[in-house]
Parts: sequence; C-alpha cells; structure tokens
Amino acid sequence: VRMSIQELHKMLVAEWGKDAQRNLANIEKILAEIKTATTQPGSEQGLDAKALSTIHRDVYEITALSAALREDLAAFDDAIEQVMAYYATSASDSDHKNLMVGLNLMYLVASNRLADFHMLLEGVSQEAQKTPYIAVPVTIEQSLMEGAYNKVALSEKNIPSPFFVPFFRVMTDAIRAEIATCMSKSFKKVPVTDAVQLLIFKSPAEVIAYAKQRGWTLEANSSILVLNASMEVDQQAKSVLEPTRIAKQTIFYAKQLEMIV
Repeated sequence: VRMSIQELHKMLVAEWGKDAQRNLANIEKILAEIKTATTQPGSEQGLDAKALSTIHRDVYEITALSAALREDLAAFDDAIEQVMAYYATSASDSDHKNLMVGLNLMYLVASNRLADFHMLLEGVSQEAQKTPYIAVPVTIEQSLMEGAYNKVALSEKNIPSPFFVPFFRVMTDAIRAEIATCMSKSFKKVPVTDAVQLLIFKSPAEVIAYAKQRGWTLEANSSILVLNASMEVDQQAKSVLEPTRIAKQTIFYAKQLEMIV
C-alpha cells in the first residue's frame, strides 16, 4: 500500500530527529518517495495550506542539510536554491532560516561566488547577522579578503554547526593549495616547522603527508622540505626560509593570491 505524503513526512521528520543516529540512506529514500508521491494526482488532497507549506519546508531544508552531511556540494547547490525560493514566497519564517542562510553564505564563499555572497547578505537583517550562523561566514569572508588565512584556520574552533564542516574544509583545502603553489615558486626548501604555520596545519606529520601528495620530499637526515625535487638545488642560495621572514612572506602570499578558491 502506497503511503500518503503526510505519513512519509512523519517518517522523514522522525528519522531526521535521530541526530547523530540518523541514517542518511533512509532519509534519501524517504525524500525520493515524497518527491514521487507529490507527482501523483490527488496526493495533496485534504491538506490545508499550512500543512502543505510545512511539508514543503521540511523536505527542502532536510534535502539541503542531508546533502551537506554527505558533502555533496552539487546537490546542496540545487537544494539550497529551493530553500531560498521557499523562504522568498512563504508567509511564515522557518525556525531554521538563519542556519540555512548561513550555510548558503558558507557555500558561496567556498565556491568563490562573492558577488552572490554579498547580494544574499544584503537581504539579511542586522539582527540575524549577529547570530553565529551568519556572523561566522561573514567573518571568514572578511579574513579571506584580508589574506588573514590563520584566522580562517582558527575559526574552525568556532564553527556553529556540524553542517558547516564540509564548506570549511573546501575553503581550507583551496587556500592551502594556493599557498603551497606560491611556496614552490618562491622557495627551494622550507623547514617543516615553518610549513606547519604557512600551510595552516596543526602538526609536522600533517605537513609531511601533504608534502608527499604534492611530490615534495624531505631532505636526507633533516626536517627540511625540498619543494621541487626535480629542480637542481643551488647549495649556495639562501633557499631555506628563516623564521623571521614568516610574517613578511604571509603578507606576500596575501598580495599574490587573486583567487582564494
């Protein structure tokens, strides 16, 4: 027997309400069933406008949040557009509106869609901008524009919701890749301890693992990274980064990077 939209909606809300124990595969299955059900003639019969609006709101929001948890940014992009369209036409606000708008802002920053970011932000009230969901992506965008990449790393500790994590990771990876490219063009060798700071890592082990991915190598019997092993190293050149130059070099990166993501 085919379940009604109301029954499927109750199942969706119950599954989503399990938080850490929620099963994303089950949620995707229920969402697909709801979308199929809505195409059936008479599927919305007996539902008043308020009930129908609630179902649409929950389906749109959970679709977007589920995509974020799965780290499917393409699916999130499609889903968040539906969420924003719903908010624009709905007579009542959602309790999750600040969260959804904040996630949209984070996604736009991570996608380097800064014009869209500022256009969306212009429509957010001053009161809402004070909430962590909105304030965090705004602060991150400002830090990126200033080239203060260390502040972006520090803000990871202040992420207001687990749903923000995938977007934060995309930004951090993109910034790290850009800085690494600048490093390889500017230096032949860099101490691992300095690379930890410059590449926004937390430990030498993380730097060494990242270096292997980029084809960088460790100099024999030392903790010095050779940034381009294929290039002939001039032993006379002052190619090792001195600690006193870290701050100046970070500023140099900020001026050189035209694209963050």
